[in-house]
Amino acid sequence: MAARAAARRNDSYTEEQIRSAKRLLDVLMGVPEEKQALFTAVTTAYIDGVETGTRIAQEMEGATV
Repeated sequence: MAARAAARRNDSYTEEQIRSAKRLLDVLMGVPEEKQALFTAVTTAYIDGVETGTRIAQEMEGATV
């Protein structure tokens, strides 16, 4: 449900991003309930790291050496 609400708030999600989010939710549902908080924290940290790396790479491309 949360993914649908987020998709409605942001029309810029691609179909691939929506499919990936659905797959991630399917994986999360397979994690035992007592471990879902840890799984979510680790997954969020990973995604944040990827986003940060992408942003740094983009900034480095624009920087003159």
